[in-house]
Amino acid sequence: MKTIRTGVYALLKYQDKIIVIKKGRGPFKGLYDLPGGKIEHGEKNLDSLKREIIEEIGLKKSDFEVEKLLTVEEDFVQHIWKTEEKEEHIIAIVYVVNIISQNINLDFIEEGGDANGLKFIDFKDIKTPKTNILQKVLKKV
Repeated sequence: MKTIRTGVYALLKYQDKIIVIKKGRGPFKGLYDLPGGKIEHGEKNLDSLKREIIEEIGLKKSDFEVEKLLTVEEDFVQHIWKTEEKEEHIIAIVYVVNIISQNINLDFIEEGGDANGLKFIDFKDIKTPKTNILQKVLKKV
C-alpha cells in the first residue's frame, strides 16, 4: 500500500540540548527521532504538535512554548507492517519548541505509543542512531 503521511514534529530544546525519542516499533525501530506524529483529521498543526508532546514526552502545556516553524522535510520508506508491504511518503512539519519547565522525566514512557525511551542529545551529536528526518533537521540548526 502506498500512503502519504503528514505529521508535526518538535525540535524540543532544553538549555543546550534537545530531547529525542527512541522508536520502539515500525520502520524506525531502534532509531532516535523527534517527538511528534500524525495530524488527526480536523486538527490544526499546532494543536497536533502540542498533543504529541504531551503524549510522547509527558509534559503539560504550561511546560513548553512553540517558538517557530523551522522546516518541512520529506522521507520515503518501504517496510512491512502487520504482514502488509507499505511504501510511505513522510512529510514532516518541524517546529522549534522550548521547554520552560524543570519537570522533565526521561523515564517517561507513553502507554500504547511507539516510543520506548527519551534521551537528551547535543545538536552536533554524531553517535546516536537517528532517523533521516532527524539527521536533516539537525543540519539546519
